[in-house]
Amino acid sequence: MDKLVAIKFDGNLKTQDFRISLKIGENNQLFWIDITETAKLPANPELAAFEEEHWAKKYRPLGARYRRHSKKDMRLIYPLLHPNPKHNITFRSAGKGWSFRIKPKSVRLKSLHKECIESGEKLALMLNDWLQCPEFLNVERLIRDNLNINEEARVLICTEDRHLQKLPWHRWDLFKSFPQVEPSLSKLNYIESEFPRQPVRKSQVRILAILGHSEGIDVTEDEKILNDLSDYAKVIFLSEPTRQEINDRLWEESWDIIFFAGHGETKDDEGVIYINPNDSLTIDELWYGLRKAVDGGLQLAIFNCCDGLGLARKLDDFQMIPQMILMRELVPDFVAQEFLKYFLTEFVKGKSLYTAAREARQRLEGLEDRFPCASWLPVIWQHPGAIPPVWNDFLIEPDSPAGAIDLPALHPPANKPPVQVFSRLAAVVLASVGCTFGVMVGRYFGLMQPWELAAFDRLMSQRQAELIDSRQLVVEVTDSDTGKYDYPQNDAIVARAIAKIEQFQPLAIGLNMHRYQARNPGRKDLIALFAKNPNLITVCSYNSFKIHEPPPEFSQFQLNKQVGFSNLIKDEKPNEKGESVRIQPLSYEPNLSDYTDNCKTPNSFSWLMALQFLKNQGIDINITHNQEFKVGDVTFKRLAERTGGYQKLDARINQILLNYRAYPKPALKVTLQQVLEGKINSDLVKGKIVLIGHTSQASREDSDTPYGKMSGVWIQAHMISQILSAVIDKRPLLWVLPEWQGLQWGDAVFVWLASLSGGLLAWRGRSLLVFGMASGAAIFVLYQGCIVMLTFGGWMPLIPSVVALVCTGCIWLIYDRSVLGRVFKPGDPP
Repeated sequence: MDKLVAIKFDGNLKTQDFRISLKIGENNQLFWIDITETAKLPANPELAAFEEEHWAKKYRPLGARYRRHSKKDMRLIYPLLHPNPKHNITFRSAGKGWSFRIKPKSVRLKSLHKECIESGEKLALMLNDWLQCPEFLNVERLIRDNLNINEEARVLICTEDRHLQKLPWHRWDLFKSFPQVEPSLSKLNYIESEFPRQPVRKSQVRILAILGHSEGIDVTEDEKILNDLSDYAKVIFLSEPTRQEINDRLWEESWDIIFFAGHGETKDDEGVIYINPNDSLTIDELWYGLRKAVDGGLQLAIFNCCDGLGLARKLDDFQMIPQMILMRELVPDFVAQEFLKYFLTEFVKGKSLYTAAREARQRLEGLEDRFPCASWLPVIWQHPGAIPPVWNDFLIEPDSPAGAIDLPALHPPANKPPVQVFSRLAAVVLASVGCTFGVMVGRYFGLMQPWELAAFDRLMSQRQAELIDSRQLVVEVTDSDTGKYDYPQNDAIVARAIAKIEQFQPLAIGLNMHRYQARNPGRKDLIALFAKNPNLITVCSYNSFKIHEPPPEFSQFQLNKQVGFSNLIKDEKPNEKGESVRIQPLSYEPNLSDYTDNCKTPNSFSWLMALQFLKNQGIDINITHNQEFKVGDVTFKRLAERTGGYQKLDARINQILLNYRAYPKPALKVTLQQVLEGKINSDLVKGKIVLIGHTSQASREDSDTPYGKMSGVWIQAHMISQILSAVIDKRPLLWVLPEWQGLQWGDAVFVWLASLSGGLLAWRGRSLLVFGMASGAAIFVLYQGCIVMLTFGGWMPLIPSVVALVCTGCIWLIYDRSVLGRVFKPGDPP
């Protein structure tokens, strides 16, 4: 058999669309046909649910309703036994073929034969309907173009999805056009370097036949079939053996084929075989013995028992046995015996493994009037890198030297085990240190800053909502106001609004509007209000346009006390990932700047407004030796050049991280029209900070924030609220882990712990699938932990930690499989 088609289904039938990859080749030399961009299959929860219903509710009741071991008689539910359920035979007195290869269970009688057949036809129809979706037709066309109608070929369904593994792939319409093609199952991913060994030629094919617990079934029929197999077959039987007996045989002799007949099942997604009335075995419990058998040339395992998919998945986790034949569901005893007889008869005649299995499976259709879905049960589980053998591949050629006859007693030379320089735990630690160093170096050069800032925004927006700050009132100039009072409003309108507010005795009024240019009428009235009320503060912007300078009529005293700069620090250039306002400037030294404009005020607008409130409360304001503000017992520590995800901050500015109140609009609000029309009262204004600013579209003052687009006046309200809440309410300011001389060693330790966790998960998980699931859970816990820490003010290095966790795990898996040369089992010494 030369042609091989491997289709990868990467997704989840219930919840996630499948990404399809296709390999087609000859003589096991696969080449990629890259269709990953267009080849997709949508999730189909209806198909998944019906597949479960078919096997669980239509098919399984024909055999056993419960999977636990029971010493009671098992009553079978095949309706052809007798039209009267009272005359249905019990497990112990069953006629030929009516027993199931699963431990006895108690079930109720129910006639479901017709319903099972109809359910099977519907499941096959649903499968073909799903595969006919437009996104998948290109895949089928490519397969058809590369197959010949009279050519034998293998089609591997590579998937981790449990539902796909139990679908009747032989009923795909594709196989009607190519009758010599047989489907099989395989893992989604495998290690190409672990290429399975070729058969070792011997004078006889060596078969280890384990006849396990057989209560209620007739394994002597299996024994008879194997005894009559061929003169060129040497079959060693172990009847209801102990675990030690099986293990000794696996270690002491080489085998070409291992066969098991008896009870089996899958529990908690792990296959179990019952080797005698008292003992059962899982694959983990025979791991070393099976590894030894594969090293000795084992090519095929036949599990002639119920529900063998769990066995195959576990064996394939270690990517050991090249081919397996198993039953995907409960199998009647007679069906199991007939399949074994049909398969071995054709295989010994020289037909390929796939052809023999296909013809044996198809012959089971003749039993489906008594055993519905009998031809659905046998399935091949294939390592994609293995070439399926024919019978003669196990035997020495007729013209070989006579000395080759002694080959059965020989073991193939074992590979010299690789030198293990480090213990596995030491390797994990070393990998975690290396990954942490690499991640932190990349972070040092700013490679992660945009992603860290975007993650910071996400974390901020995920916090629980807070109450608004009742110490502030925001007067919004809305679109309705600009329509009524024009834009920009003249000085008379602004002066009248301030006068209306002043009559209710606010603690301070902040005019978040640039008033450099006179907008008559009313200019003199507006300037007079500033001269009369020292608690009236406006804004200017340094390094900006002329119109953003302070009013030219202001005295030097007013420029220092009644003007604050309103510049908002944005972290990235516009339209680039990460642009947002996350920093609150408090002050800077104008004399140290090279700006030539007249906005020379040293204090920010939000800082001046907050100070007006705090001074009224009698709270002391001081400056420490580090030139940091200390208000009461709260010190506003200025940001270092490297703070959290930031790697190049302007250290000349006294600034802090902006801990937004977890509510987009953190204060009470009214409109300009409501103020001018006298629709406000003393309760809204008295003793509060009042901000006046634009929220209209005409002003174009919106900036990005963790809570979306926000106008400048509301950002200023957040900044003022942060200062007041930190001093009065003891709400935490944002902080980061310690650093020294620009080295963020606190973040490095945090990242290393996450990195070490990733390595440990990969070490103990043993497979990509387990590591993927475990690391996903770890990242979720890490994410939730970062949200909790942010609630208390701590900004943790989330993105570097996730990168280090995943990288360490991947490095360990590569090291584990390529350097050490094998996948370690749990329980190996560290």
